[in-house]
Amino acid sequence: MLFTPGPTEMTDVIRQIGAQPLPYFRSPDYCSHVQDLTAKLRVLFGTRQTPLTVTASGTGGMEMALVNLFSPGEEVIYINGGTFGAKWGQMARDLGLTAVEFAVPHGHDIDVQALLTQIGPQTRGLLLSGHETSTGQRFDIKSICQALAGRDCLSVIDGVSAIGCDPFEMDAWQADCAIACSQKGLACMPGLVFVTFSERALHRLRQTRHHRSYFDARVYLDNIGRGMLPFTPAMHAGFQVAAMLERILATGLSAHLGAIEQRAQGFRKTMKAAGFAAFAQSPSNALSSLRLPAGVQATALAGRMRQNHDAILPLNPTKAEDFIRVSHMGAQTSEQLAQLAQWLSIEVKAMQVCSS
Repeated sequence: MLFTPGPTEMTDVIRQIGAQPLPYFRSPDYCSHVQDLTAKLRVLFGTRQTPLTVTASGTGGMEMALVNLFSPGEEVIYINGGTFGAKWGQMARDLGLTAVEFAVPHGHDIDVQALLTQIGPQTRGLLLSGHETSTGQRFDIKSICQALAGRDCLSVIDGVSAIGCDPFEMDAWQADCAIACSQKGLACMPGLVFVTFSERALHRLRQTRHHRSYFDARVYLDNIGRGMLPFTPAMHAGFQVAAMLERILATGLSAHLGAIEQRAQGFRKTMKAAGFAAFAQSPSNALSSLRLPAGVQATALAGRMRQNHDAILPLNPTKAEDFIRVSHMGAQTSEQLAQLAQWLSIEVKAMQVCSS
């Protein structure tokens, strides 16, 4: 079973949608589907703006944000609190921007006041993540976005694995751009990324002097109103996401988020009782990061969990060996997490015996 932060386990209903025959993607019925999907995505993002559906990975959504909102040479600050924060910086540099790092120790909160002090009049954007998936640390993006609302500096949120797991209200928090995708909190197949721009971000993207083609948001915006996507979409993923959002909205988004939070907190409570401390200061609902005892390495533990229990845990992209990550996304129950906790305790004890 997958305990990874994307792809995740899917329900049987969602998985079966991936085997259904496909319509023509320019047909009236499919255009109606796109319009319905867009309306549901507005609720997920907490916005009156129009989320764009793009066939790409989460990284593609990040590139769409960068090439549409910033011109070559402009300064952006990126929050580097782990692998995916560092990725913002690398992508910005690759695309010709001046990328300035604001470093945060792994697993720690952002010092918001120190960050705001570093943002100057030349800073055109702040690139950050809803949470840092490589550490499990959730950031206070609400306070940061609201603080930037009065400055000429756009807040760009990588919510790829946060939106759909952690609370997010784009309009209320005054975020300028946010990115989500199909295979993380929505627990569908990979293939789609969703990108939403605020009103002032829409104004900026009409002025930006960056070369754009496939990720030109203007083309998507010009077509989305009539339910058209400019390029051939990952259609099965779109049908899956629409069905998943239908289910989420039937019970309420807050109830969906609350169920994930309850699973995460229950798992952490069990692991704490077994002697495992949290790695992240402010954990995301989406995943738990647990400190490992001395002499137990994350890569070896993940290997034992896969081999002995068919439980797939993610390796740490930071290369850190002192903590393990467990995802709470997807089709997962508290009973399965309780079993996982038992297996983790067994394997850690076995590794300690071997190392003594």
